[in-house]
Amino acid sequence: ELLRGSDRQCIELMRMSREAYVRLCMHFRHKLWLHDSRYVLVEEKMAMFLTIIGHNERYVVIKRRFQYSSQIIHKYFHEILAAMMTFAREMIVTSTFDPNPDSSGAHKSLRRIFKGAVGVLDGTLVHAIIPASQQTVYRGRGKGSCYQNVLGICDFNMIFTFVYAGWEGVAHDSRVLIEVMTEPSNNFPFPPPNKYYLCDAAYTNTRGFMAPYRNIRYWLGDFRRRRAMTKEKFNHAHAKLRNVIERAYGVLKARFPILDKMAPHPFNVQRNVVIACFAINNFIRKEKINDELFAQYE
Repeated sequence: ELLRGSDRQCIELMRMSREAYVRLCMHFRHKLWLHDSRYVLVEEKMAMFLTIIGHNERYVVIKRRFQYSSQIIHKYFHEILAAMMTFAREMIVTSTFDPNPDSSGAHKSLRRIFKGAVGVLDGTLVHAIIPASQQTVYRGRGKGSCYQNVLGICDFNMIFTFVYAGWEGVAHDSRVLIEVMTEPSNNFPFPPPNKYYLCDAAYTNTRGFMAPYRNIRYWLGDFRRRRAMTKEKFNHAHAKLRNVIERAYGVLKARFPILDKMAPHPFNVQRNVVIACFAINNFIRKEKINDELFAQYE
């Protein structure tokens, strides 16, 4: 029904078009990461997985929809998730540090100002289910719920080039960045000389990272009256270009509601689900598949 029905049905059930869904399944088949089981095709396994992360559904709901036992649903969810970790290493790759001259027209004038910018760096909070004994450090920034702090870098085409998930929600963004950079096994993509990431005021303005001027506010009315000062103009241009990562996170969370209300999996599984969501989002963008969510946040 999904493979032959309307495109809208795929979008509503799996949060992506039928073309994206078919290409994703073909990719996993071609790489030999997934195989048909005796009674379950790769396409059906993938549909179950995407429905779970696309609607934050529990196994019992998927069991009724797909007519398999909870044990079968559990087995194939984790089979797909394990394959997704290999997929993520292919989809989330370090930038070539090319200044992306062919990025969308809305950014071209800004790119002339920030000639050395090769991407944007920022953190985001993802909901997490944590045992009661460990919840204190995961209660992010005064909020009642628990969160994991995710560090991401994206280019100006809304493709993530680096993702590190699993930090406690209470951890400050700059601390997360320092810890990730100092651990060699994380392979943090430090920009070469004369290149830098744009970041917000939560990070230190140092080599490789350009933050805005602190405590400099600007008013759009001043721009219309041509009264804006140099530092205000800089911060305004910086914010407009840095906004690409906010839109990239917006697409990601709109596509996968499980990021706003995580299921009660073990924490390492929750972390892997986050990485899988980033990888699938990158696949849709890299394959240049028409996608209504990317069009909405373009």
